[in-house]
Amino acid sequence: MLNRIAPLVLLACLLCFGVGCKTLFQLPLDAETAYETKQYAVASKLLIDKYNATDKVSEQADIAYKIGESYRLSNQPSKAEQWYKKALEYSTDTQVTLRYAQMLQGNGKYEEAMSFFKEYSLSNPSDRLRANKAIQACKQAKLWLKEPTTHEVQNLGALNSNASDFAPVFLEEDEMVFTSSRAEAMGDKEYGWTGEKHSDLFFTKQSAAGNWGTVEAFADSINTVYNEGTASFTADGKTVYFTACGSDNDADDYCQIYYAQRNEEGAWLLPERLSLFDDIEEEVNTGQPYITRDGKQLYFSADAPGGLGDKDLYRITMGRDGFWGMPENLGPEINTDAYEGFPYIAPDGRLYFASNGHPGMGGLDIFAAELDKKQWRNPVNLQYPINSSADDLSIIFQPVAPEMIDSIEAQGYFSSSRPGGKGSDDIYSFVELIPQPEPEPIDTPVIADVPEKDPTPPPPKPVVYELRAVVKQKVLSNPDDLNSNLVVGGGLPQAIAQVLGLSLSSSLNKRIVADDSGNFTAILEPNTDYSITATKNGYFSQTVQVSTKGKGGQPGQTVVVNAELILEKIYERREIVLDNIYFDLDESYIREDAQPTLNTLATILFENPTIRIEMGSHTDSRGSDSYNSRLSQERAQSTVTYLISKGIPQSRLVARGYGETQLTNECDDGVSCSEEQHQQNRRTSFKVIGQ
Repeated sequence: MLNRIAPLVLLACLLCFGVGCKTLFQLPLDAETAYETKQYAVASKLLIDKYNATDKVSEQADIAYKIGESYRLSNQPSKAEQWYKKALEYSTDTQVTLRYAQMLQGNGKYEEAMSFFKEYSLSNPSDRLRANKAIQACKQAKLWLKEPTTHEVQNLGALNSNASDFAPVFLEEDEMVFTSSRAEAMGDKEYGWTGEKHSDLFFTKQSAAGNWGTVEAFADSINTVYNEGTASFTADGKTVYFTACGSDNDADDYCQIYYAQRNEEGAWLLPERLSLFDDIEEEVNTGQPYITRDGKQLYFSADAPGGLGDKDLYRITMGRDGFWGMPENLGPEINTDAYEGFPYIAPDGRLYFASNGHPGMGGLDIFAAELDKKQWRNPVNLQYPINSSADDLSIIFQPVAPEMIDSIEAQGYFSSSRPGGKGSDDIYSFVELIPQPEPEPIDTPVIADVPEKDPTPPPPKPVVYELRAVVKQKVLSNPDDLNSNLVVGGGLPQAIAQVLGLSLSSSLNKRIVADDSGNFTAILEPNTDYSITATKNGYFSQTVQVSTKGKGGQPGQTVVVNAELILEKIYERREIVLDNIYFDLDESYIREDAQPTLNTLATILFENPTIRIEMGSHTDSRGSDSYNSRLSQERAQSTVTYLISKGIPQSRLVARGYGETQLTNECDDGVSCSEEQHQQNRRTSFKVIGQ
């Protein structure tokens, strides 16, 4: 996963990411200011000057990493790869290894990427799950490259510019509107994030010969000097929904969905904002709308509270009164803990969308899901050549001409940042060919009768290895008492399971949503080790391992592999004591025997990337209050520093020394207690303080 979706399509601020558009107009004072204010196109140049001006290896490693980040976030993956490699020469930070591996993957260098993901996994075992998922994705991508689908893909050269061109949509069958940051976009300022202009909507018309004509600005009533894009039109072409970010306000702006109508003369009226999240409207980025053909539902992407990941897909339905209902999250079958966007429902009735959370080839991939009992399920990767190691998104379909229906299954357009394009992102056409039957062999005369041989017996049926797993929940015996015991309850509905093959020969990387009883199944490969991770919002994740090694079976037999995962419900502010964390007398450094427990906590934090915790340290009552307070703060800070060294962002951690203010027993000042009783008070704990 490249983690460069934002600049890919200017989504970071412009079409669904809301990072403060106003700040990106300001001129930087120096390299660090440019980097911190996300003016990456400018920062990369200034940071290179800074890199060349120093001969200190440690400084060069840090600067090279920031240059790599700037190029990654401004959608220049080849340059990003080069600078991550420079940073890796002198840096000991495992994050650099991870970024370099991700960029190799995004540039299609899968063998090298797997090597560095493996290195990252060994040096940072707390985050091994992420590395293993990436390795499996690389294996799968290599297989897809060897066996491409029947799609033929072609760059729409004349239509694309040397800037970003993406998100095509039909206004009429022969009229296309798309988003572009080309030189003809309104305004004269560059977007500091990418170095391109702010995006506008553009229009082109297709000739009878199938060629796209001159590109023109869409409508002055909609395009502004800020960012507009990702449009969707009603079936009658009289209403457009689109995303807009930026205004003349001094405050940072969030991206919002707008709609505009066309009058009888064909002119587009001034747009109005579509209210979606009521009281929190000003705090949610919404974008990439798709209006269904009947005009009754609107799909879009948003980062609303309570979502499953970075950006989730939602839909709203129009009621009989003509008003839109409340947004409905499409659920864990579609949304992951990462990014989902660019929804589109094709004539075949399937939902197409872009994601970097489902198993893919490197960046954003395009997926198709089926509608089952009003729920979208079973997303399938469209594979190569529709998808690539780069970012692929915003697919649309065009009717096939009657005279071509025997040879063409489907055709249409999509956007991609793959190598070989004219700009950062280009629009491509695709045709899905219908495989033609092989010509029948010509009969030849039989010269002599040949005795028939005994027919070859059919091969024995293979042994089937079936995983049967259940996800259960562990909850407080008394929900009103945070100190009550935890007990195992029933199955956890809609938990998400990730099944990963760990053996070298395996490429299994399957994401499954459990049923209403917490059960799920999967077909496994023989002689293979597996990692199974279960997650659900509001619960701590858990990982278990199973194996089909040594599990024989008769031909045609089904060998069952059972697994049980128990997810503990997260209760904010509930103290969780960490065992085996001891400090030497009057000392605050992390002893070697405490590291395994903290490594386990780091793994929990990696597997639950949205939670924030407070690390607390407590002393017994011996010693002065001030001394105990200072020592406990130093010890709490030591645990935080250790977790940071394992790759946990500092923003997710708070250190707090409680001294002797929260004793667990009666051993207060002046009370005679045993050493065992005092030990109960000397403890290190953590609390979840945010999700």
